[in-house]
Amino acid sequence: MNGITLEQTKERVRNAKALLFDFDGTLVNLDKLNVDSFAIVFKEMFNLEFTRQDFMKYISGRGSKNGLIDYLGVNGIKEFSAEEINTMFYKNKKRLIEERMDEEIYIMPGVEKFLKHYANTGKKTLVVTSSREEHVERMLTHFKIFKYFEKVIDRSMVIRGKPDPQAFLEGIKYTGFNSNECIAFEDSFYGLQSAKGAELFTIGVLNDGWNDDFVYHLADFVIKDYTELITSS
Repeated sequence: MNGITLEQTKERVRNAKALLFDFDGTLVNLDKLNVDSFAIVFKEMFNLEFTRQDFMKYISGRGSKNGLIDYLGVNGIKEFSAEEINTMFYKNKKRLIEERMDEEIYIMPGVEKFLKHYANTGKKTLVVTSSREEHVERMLTHFKIFKYFEKVIDRSMVIRGKPDPQAFLEGIKYTGFNSNECIAFEDSFYGLQSAKGAELFTIGVLNDGWNDDFVYHLADFVIKDYTELITSS
């Protein structure tokens, strides 16, 4: 972090005109399920043992296409169908979501209270994600927070995925505000790079054991619980 205090961060949030949230790991934690879904695909298609470390290095927050190229490339696989892999991934992910919804998927601490606190204050609230919009809507509706979001900027709306800033730049453009009037909430290595590339003030969401080795270095401020940012005024 850059020596910015909690009180300074709360003031930034209070004065911001738009809040731009990543999805996986920032609003809802799906990381373990994502790892397991990819592990099933890579095992079945290439007999590879895909690990959590592989997910964090090649996929997390980035969108899968470039990550697939890099991961399979280092494993000596050059010929493959990214479309087929993604189709199988989402098929497995959909199944695992139904099987594990109440066991392994959870809303990030304090999100609902934070969103409710700032509802009806005039702030624009967006999701900026490498996931698909229908998937985001399904998850956030389940946790009863989709109603707080005005727009989802998803993978279909950009050519260059994170860490390229295009997704966040599209989000900023949608709000009609300048980057210094918006705040990004992110948890991943590539997502934080994307937000910083769009010249956004970034609040990192800590996921112990998943991003604690880089989030403090990349984000302007880091929270464990969104209620840390709620102010009384």
